Amino acid sequence: MKKHIHYLTIAIITLLFTGCTESDDEFFATKAVTVNNKIEVSASGNVLNVSCNFDRILNYGSDAPLDLFLTTTSRSFFFNYSMQKRNASGTWENYIPTTITATKGDNFVGSYISGIQQLDALDTTYEYDTDITLAPGQYKVIVEPRIVSLDSQDVVTVIINTTTVGATNNILEFTVN
Repeated sequence: MKKHIHYLTIAIITLLFTGCTESDDEFFATKAVTVNNKIEVSASGNVLNVSCNFDRILNYGSDAPLDLFLTTTSRSFFFNYSMQKRNASGTWENYIPTTITATKGDNFVGSYISGIQQLDALDTTYEYDTDITLAPGQYKVIVEPRIVSLDSQDVVTVIINTTTVGATNNILEFTVN
């Protein structure tokens, strides 16, 4: 009987360790924090400015600040936003801008825009600053206020839940004349 208990214990331990997969580890290796006012949007004249800058050492209300680079090994974070333009009949339609100039960070443009914050040369600040030049019309920018680490392979993925400065409920409506 003692031999059967020993084999049963080995079988249970084996099942526990083989039941986990690499994707399970990736799913559970996530740290979510909340820090307000990290994304900013503003419209002036025919230019929409979108920016997102935050320190590598993130103070988020905990006793100990979070070193984003050491936690994620990521030199980039991203957030998504989309644009809409009012058509002649007054209906909002998805709008993909054609004149996008990133002065800091980068953009990935598809059906939405991914604003990519990149760690600066001094490894102190993740930076993103983009100007979008627009033709006359009525526009709406809808920001998804989640900043996520990019390429956090085999380490912790950090999600920063935030709010958007210059927008009401993460939406900015404006007119370009």
